[in-house]
Amino acid sequence: MKLKDGLILREVAGQYVIVPTGKRVQEVLGINYITKPAAYLWDYMKDHEFEKEDLIRLTLERYTDATREQVSADLDQFLKGLAEHGILEIEGQMYGSFTMRVPKKTHE
Repeated sequence: MKLKDGLILREVAGQYVIVPTGKRVQEVLGINYITKPAAYLWDYMKDHEFEKEDLIRLTLERYTDATREQVSADLDQFLKGLAEHGILEIEGQMYGSFTMRVPKKTHE
């Protein structure tokens, strides 16, 4: 999986916020804040395709007091949130955004 292009991470008043640019402004749902540990992972994710296991390894290397089970559960929530907000691309498919076709209203 990988992050969609057109997204940048900014620190604003001590908070980390994902900022969509260009066409992503219309696709990314809501304002997305992430934690400092998630921002650490973002630096890796923005430049690499990755699997959850890659993120677990990076997290355990940085936070040696964390357990694999804790990190895995936290990453499940983190990745699910990114997908739901239109930030993640998984195996070539876009997740987290949708399109709805509405028939044109015809005048008789």
